[in-house]
Amino acid sequence: MKSLIFDFNPARYAYSKLLGSFYTGAYWEKLSALKYGEYPEPELPSDEWVRVQTAYCGICASDLHAIMLRGSMDSPTTPFISFPMVLGHEVTGTIDRVGSKVMGLEEGERVAINPVLSCFTRGINPPCPACEVGNVSLCRNFAEGGLPPGISIGLNRQINGGFAPYIVAHGTQCLKIPEGVGLEEAVLMDPFSVSLHAVLQNPPRTHDTVLVYGCGMLGLSSIISLRTVCPQSYIIAIAKHAFQRELASRLGAHYVLSSDDDVIHKVAEITRGAVYKTYRGKAVVMGGVAVVYDCVGSADTIETSLRLTEERGRVVIIGASTPRRFEWTPVWFREISLVGSMGGGVEHFRGRRLHTYELFIEFLQQRRIDVETLVTHRYKLSQYKDAFRTCVNKQAAKSVKVLFDFT
Repeated sequence: MKSLIFDFNPARYAYSKLLGSFYTGAYWEKLSALKYGEYPEPELPSDEWVRVQTAYCGICASDLHAIMLRGSMDSPTTPFISFPMVLGHEVTGTIDRVGSKVMGLEEGERVAINPVLSCFTRGINPPCPACEVGNVSLCRNFAEGGLPPGISIGLNRQINGGFAPYIVAHGTQCLKIPEGVGLEEAVLMDPFSVSLHAVLQNPPRTHDTVLVYGCGMLGLSSIISLRTVCPQSYIIAIAKHAFQRELASRLGAHYVLSSDDDVIHKVAEITRGAVYKTYRGKAVVMGGVAVVYDCVGSADTIETSLRLTEERGRVVIIGASTPRRFEWTPVWFREISLVGSMGGGVEHFRGRRLHTYELFIEFLQQRRIDVETLVTHRYKLSQYKDAFRTCVNKQAAKSVKVLFDFT
């Protein structure tokens, strides 16, 4: 089957790294680490798995980071990746083969995939403490059990991702898509749930002013999530591009700033905080916002977020960028909590205990959220170069979520 295969090859890495700074196409052209070619159709690893014919697969920023070689070689995630791998972990499709031990799933059913390769997929029993309570994205065993190292599908040499016509998934990874919910909107389950989980785990108090830093897929999903589950919060959004600012306003942000603005002074004006200059570099706000949802995760945005967060406020890192040094004194000076948020997890929502993915599908079914505006582009897999260019050239293309369409 024709697939997009990524392999870590020193010569191809050096070629792409050298030319990529001058020519973005070097990351996906002929001599790059990415290849469009034949890959074996996946077989069921055991009778507890199903095979899914891919309908849609989203292109995640993490896929682009891998293709464009933006990872850090000392990242603690590197032990949990294995090559070669077919990328893509945001997948919906139709089951076309069911293992004999799979319960509750049938051929022809439409499903969205929880991409995490946890203890359950690896045949580890008893499961680790995180998996035992349903928080599989925090599994301890991403390099153990019956599968090669890999946090999720798309990062594993045996279990291919959705940049391919077929994938396999453990029965526990499949969420049925109910009637009235489309495969195209359900494909946003994983990326939207990243933001929804961050908000549910770090909710603002009633009438708190919060900041959403960055208005790509994660930031816009954060705004929708806040308006849905914390409707009385006041939302400041910071967006790089004009079309993102327009979307942020349309989706419910109360104040929308440009990343080119003097963000610290602007936020201080909105929150009536006091700005104090330092000897050099960024100023600091006494007062500020209660919670920042940092959907960029760069050293610059984290540092800025810390400087404009009120005492005992919280900065939640949702986005992921290559780590750099930043000034983190406000963490202790203002007793700010700096926390991370990983994927989805078990939520306690209005008296119920359920996974973020289940809640997202429920919100879609009940029409409590509208994600139609987030899907901006669709490409066939063979058009992958155009798809990646669209992802990279956000301003010109006005792209948010770009999909590979196999329908």
